[in-house]
Amino acid sequence: MTISTAPPLPTAVRLQPHSPLCDPPSTLRASRLQLRTANAFTLPLGQLLSEPQSSHDDAPKCASCKSDSDDTMQLVAQSADRTWMPAPLRTIPFWRNVRGPHKCIVYLEPRRGSPLYAGIEEFFRASCALWGPTEAHMYHPHSSMTGFIDLPADAGAVIARIACHLHVLISARSRSALAPDVRAVTAAADYPHPGTHKIEVSLDTPPVFRSIVDEVARLVPEARIRPKRMGHISLAYCNKHVASSTVVSAEQAEKLDALARSLLYTPDVFDPAQNPWDIAFYELSFKSPVLGTSHRFTQIARWQL
Repeated sequence: MTISTAPPLPTAVRLQPHSPLCDPPSTLRASRLQLRTANAFTLPLGQLLSEPQSSHDDAPKCASCKSDSDDTMQLVAQSADRTWMPAPLRTIPFWRNVRGPHKCIVYLEPRRGSPLYAGIEEFFRASCALWGPTEAHMYHPHSSMTGFIDLPADAGAVIARIACHLHVLISARSRSALAPDVRAVTAAADYPHPGTHKIEVSLDTPPVFRSIVDEVARLVPEARIRPKRMGHISLAYCNKHVASSTVVSAEQAEKLDALARSLLYTPDVFDPAQNPWDIAFYELSFKSPVLGTSHRFTQIARWQL
């Protein structure tokens, strides 16, 4: 992550209940498909699903992927004729963003509504109601494939190239090979600072995901993409990117670990057939400075694996 690590704080306050982010305890019995983060996303700008290729199969599949010249990329960004692009990419209005610098990221995430995703959301609601929010509550369930990608305001063509290369590389892989395995709920002591702890779902992620990110980083060097290890989904941690006086004590970490196991150690969560995964390419549209308020992401594109 590009955000500086928060310095150790002089006074540590244990997690406290009654955060405005938390659902009331009575709602914890709601359906597992009721998603806490349902309102944390804008409508998608582009969906990269199993959409059939257009009738323009004889045209270049992706001009962005064939040429790295600045002239070509400027033409891509300005052209109204997008028939040269793979069909799912034509709906991405990547040249329309005039809000300022971009902060993008690529996530590997369990599909929304799957038992794993719903179980993690249920853990977020229950843990928040009992002990208050942590930094993990500021995100939806995910494993980071990249760090945040900082780009200038005029980098729409670079965003298009990243999306296009991802599309080509993901499409070339067998979908059956693109699936992490859930291993266990684990706890880490003194993370990210001494005196506070972290709870996470550890994953066994195939190397193909790292190879995809490495190749995009090679093809789009100006984006300075930083691959991540993709080995976990965070459930609870504090004081990594958002400075606060909250810590996860050893006692609370033990209770959070037990809560996570009670919600996630089910046959459905560990059944790969019931838990498909997506790769999602986002722009951070709102960065929250405080616990209790979620970050917001604009979806640029999504690939269902």
